[in-house]
Amino acid sequence: MTLTFKTIIAAVDVDDDLAQLVLMTAHDLATANSADLHVLDANPLLVSFDTPYAGGAIAADVESHRINAERRAERLGDLVDKYAAGATKMTMDGDASRGATTYAREVDADLIVIGSHQKGWWSRLIEGSESEDFLRESPCAIFVVTKSWKEKLENL
Repeated sequence: MTLTFKTIIAAVDVDDDLAQLVLMTAHDLATANSADLHVLDANPLLVSFDTPYAGGAIAADVESHRINAERRAERLGDLVDKYAAGATKMTMDGDASRGATTYAREVDADLIVIGSHQKGWWSRLIEGSESEDFLRESPCAIFVVTKSWKEKLENL
C-alpha cells in the first residue's frame, strides 16, 4: 500500500509566525503527491455586549469584523502567492478548527497541515489549544508544524 494524498488543506492563521512554514510544508506535500491544495484562514467572530442597549456595539463589531476579514483575505492572498502559488484560498468566519474540519469533510480531504506553538498545560487551560481541537475534530490525517521545528530549521 502506498500512502498518497489527493486533497490537502493548510489551515493557517495569517497573523501567526508559523503561517509561512505551514504553507511551505503543505505546498511541498501537495507537490510531492500531485494533490490539490486548499489554504484556509479563519476570521474570528468579534461580538461584545457592553451596554444594555448594545445596538451600537454590535454595529461597531460587525464593521470591525468586515474590515478584519478584508485584511486577512489580502494577507492570505499574499502568503499563498509567495509560498503556495496556485492553491485554492479561502477566509472563513469563526472557529478555525471547526471550520477547517467541516471543509475537510466537504472536499474529502486526506490531510490537514496546521501549526502548533506547543503551549504548556497552564497556557492551554487559559487560552485553549487549536491544535488539540483539530486532532479531536479532524476527519483525516493531521500534519503538525511545530514552533520547535521552525526554530530547528532557522538554526540550520
